[in-house]
Amino acid sequence: MEPCKTLYLNDLPINVTKAERLDPKRTVFRLTLSSPLSYNLPSTVIVKQQKIGWEDEFQQEIQAYKSLETLQGTIIPIFFGRDFFNGLDALVISEVKGITLHDLARGNFDVHQKELKMHLEKALCAFDRHKAVYWDAKPDNFLFCADNIPEKSKVMVVDLEQVEFPHDLQPWHHNSGSVGNLMSKFRNGQNPNRPLSPAGACYQPGVEDEEGRSDMIDIQ
Repeated sequence: MEPCKTLYLNDLPINVTKAERLDPKRTVFRLTLSSPLSYNLPSTVIVKQQKIGWEDEFQQEIQAYKSLETLQGTIIPIFFGRDFFNGLDALVISEVKGITLHDLARGNFDVHQKELKMHLEKALCAFDRHKAVYWDAKPDNFLFCADNIPEKSKVMVVDLEQVEFPHDLQPWHHNSGSVGNLMSKFRNGQNPNRPLSPAGACYQPGVEDEEGRSDMIDIQ
């Protein structure tokens, strides 16, 4: 189905000059807008449509963006609002210029594992400070955003459908416990023949895994 050429944001119609579906399995689009400055938007935005039967998760993601507003643009994408696109409710968020940990491990990139682990800890500790639990910590949901100045590189987190704000936080809710598992998955992607960690399939906060090594990744 060809995407429509109009995006309705806060009931205002915005003309779309180009629509690119990012994943054949998901209704997520990169849209190029005409006259974006008239709506205080960048020229390119990401539109994430609500999944069929995922009404609660859709509302939960909206609430997560609002509750984590101070992290927008640094740890999570900027949330521009709720819209209507191609006949479905959707979110309009900023595009993140980065590469997922899944693709990073399988591509021809150089990055220090110690540096990557540090950026993951920074991102997930930001969730901890806001008493938010991120239950969907898998490599596809973390993007490494490299910068020519290494100190400005960072990891950003996407897909907030499974973010919760428990009233009674427990020690095992700490997101920092997911870092070891993410690094283990990253190394498994780098070296598919590597023996799998017993905890490698678990992404939940509070589950520790082996420590990240500080050697350089050089994937051929």
